[in-house]
Amino acid sequence: MSSPKYSKIGKVNRDQIKSTLSVLVMAFALPLLLRGLSYAQRIWVGAEGRLAAIAIETDHPIGPLPKPWQALAQGGEELNTFLDNKKEQFEGIKPKLIRIDHIYDALANVSSADNVVSVDWSKLDILIEKIRIAGATPYLSLSYMPSAIAKDPGDITSLPKDWNLWQQLVQKTIDRYSREKAIPNIYYEVWNEPDLFGKWEIGSGKNYLDLYLASVRGANNVFAAQPFFIGGPATTGLYKNWVDDFFKFALENRIRVDFYSWHRYDKQVEKYIEDVDNVQAWIDSHPYFASVKKIISEMGLDSEAGGQNNTNAGAAHLVSVSRELLKKIDYGFSFSVTGKWGIMGKPRQEALNWLSSLGEERLGLTGEGSWVRAIAAQKGSTYQVLVTNYDPDNKHSEVVPVTFINLRDQNFTLKKTIMGAAPIVTQVATTAAILQSEIPMLPNSVAILELTPINTSNQ
Repeated sequence: MSSPKYSKIGKVNRDQIKSTLSVLVMAFALPLLLRGLSYAQRIWVGAEGRLAAIAIETDHPIGPLPKPWQALAQGGEELNTFLDNKKEQFEGIKPKLIRIDHIYDALANVSSADNVVSVDWSKLDILIEKIRIAGATPYLSLSYMPSAIAKDPGDITSLPKDWNLWQQLVQKTIDRYSREKAIPNIYYEVWNEPDLFGKWEIGSGKNYLDLYLASVRGANNVFAAQPFFIGGPATTGLYKNWVDDFFKFALENRIRVDFYSWHRYDKQVEKYIEDVDNVQAWIDSHPYFASVKKIISEMGLDSEAGGQNNTNAGAAHLVSVSRELLKKIDYGFSFSVTGKWGIMGKPRQEALNWLSSLGEERLGLTGEGSWVRAIAAQKGSTYQVLVTNYDPDNKHSEVVPVTFINLRDQNFTLKKTIMGAAPIVTQVATTAAILQSEIPMLPNSVAILELTPINTSNQ
């Protein structure tokens, strides 16, 4: 018969083993349980949609977090001033690219004599320098037609009177900024919304392919320049005939295409998903261009100024779309920085701040729903999850369970911030390698949770 001392020790050891096994079972079983919960919620919600039960796998990094949202586009409004006094805002957004159009009709002073193009770059130089001071690289939409070389002077959507003049203009633009100014990795986009501004067609009539060919020939005449990208067509939407005819023409003529671009304004997130699925399938049918970059060079909830763009719905839409674009496109440009479509000082700016604050390591995540989407990341030792409940009908609310699983630490600081409200910071603890919180989410709300381990080794 064992002594009481050893019986007690044996009981303690058995309890510890049971406790450890329980933790291990929970750690491995929780993702399945959460999927089961999502299934139960799907049955309960029925045809209306699926509720969310977010689970972040803290021990499962799935690679670098791409940040396609770090790109901003400014149209013709306030071109000379939209970057002024915005230092703090840009530090939060951290844009990698800033796109501008109207460079030939509003910024560069173009003249022509004896079939030779001359350009006064002074105004555009100032704006390019502002873009660089903001920490970004210029993305120049080569538009619109300057009167000096237009077939119909005064019509900024006109054909050129001589394609050689347009070729010279593009050559001089790239020579100025990629060689003389030695700015690396500038994007040169041939025109802006050609199907709208100028009623260009693809393959016939007022043929965009002629415009693109002359532009690439101009680019090919620039030597000893920094690396740059040239592409297009920046159409008002994604159109299969434009994709097919564009790449067929490029291959037949052995001309350069570094990126394919289009615009999308739509309140339905599914339309963005459809776009990226389609463009990949369509480009795959032209295997020579399989590695071409894919860029949405303008996007937003609404193509009209103001309205829901300036509300929490605009912010929720931006986060939801950004989630769907991860690893599917290179950049998606929010339109625009200031003016009637402006981002600065609006909920969309806060959304961009939060997106850009996410760490560089993406974490595995499950349990998104019909309305709720999320992005998880690790920033240093902090686990982050950005959650949005986007509903274009502005009706759906839900309480979203958010569970961090496979935690190695036991004591944490949890910072929970809902857009428009002050952060709530609490200290939390767990002995089970999992930790759950809840977020009450109204229609078109955005929230971020940040879980940071507390170092207790010296306590």
